Amino acid sequence: MRLVTYSRMGVPSIGVELEFGILDIPDAAAHFGRKYHVRGQSFPNTMMDLLNWESGIDVVRQIVQRYMKTPKGERIMTHSLSSVTFEAPLPRPGKIVALGKNYLDHIEETGSEVPEFPVIFAKFPSSVIGPDDFIPIPSVTSKIDWEVELGVVIGKNCRDVSEKKALDYVAGYTIVNDVTARDLQMSDGQWIRGKSLDGFCPIGPCIVTRDELGDASNLKMHTKVNGVIKQESSTSNMLFNVAQVVSYLSNSFTLEPGDVIATGTPSGVGFVRNPPEFLKAGDKVEAYIARIGYLRNKVKQ
Repeated sequence: MRLVTYSRMGVPSIGVELEFGILDIPDAAAHFGRKYHVRGQSFPNTMMDLLNWESGIDVVRQIVQRYMKTPKGERIMTHSLSSVTFEAPLPRPGKIVALGKNYLDHIEETGSEVPEFPVIFAKFPSSVIGPDDFIPIPSVTSKIDWEVELGVVIGKNCRDVSEKKALDYVAGYTIVNDVTARDLQMSDGQWIRGKSLDGFCPIGPCIVTRDELGDASNLKMHTKVNGVIKQESSTSNMLFNVAQVVSYLSNSFTLEPGDVIATGTPSGVGFVRNPPEFLKAGDKVEAYIARIGYLRNKVKQ
């Protein structure tokens, strides 16, 4: 399933992207009756609330199956893609845990040493924007870079899990553009400020559930800036795969429903190019991962 957070006429909700439009899940749950309510309450209308309900995704799957079995003339209305605005699937994740140096070609292009274990940093949830939102150019930086990354969305509390069981805690996958202020990253000596400026974490366009993508290996990915390919790789080239990363993180701290893990970027970033390239006002950035889709954003002064 392709789970989305969207707004229509200014009203936010959550839905499932189907071939012919967006099925609003709270509306569908109400249409099919109270068996789909949570302890007598209305169906969750935010992605965070849905993920915090342990059976939430399974219930959504049941609702979609029931909808598809309903005769076409009796189905509730879906919304056309052109009539809705896609938001970040999780507008305010609980945590954004990010990896550096997780693709060998990126390690090579930056002249870094190959790490023995995942290199971890964080991005502030306040940095999140959605598809088609503007990436701002803050006054504190002039060297803004792109980084396409596979995003892992946690679906239930995860602490001290083995690699063998780690994927059981993954709700699904999305795309993260780990936008980075390279000048701040270098001058600060650590990465959090340069990675966490407002608007520096586009996420979207959806969450594809784990049953469709499994361990999310071997997914082609690229970044285009103004239509020109800058990064091109595959998730199969990750140094530490999804199960390894989830297990490793859970051994240090609890991962919670709605947390997002950004799993690192391949080669092709701007600051190592000759000459270096950075985003400027008017640029169009497209981050793509196969079977998830396109995350597009423009840059604005």
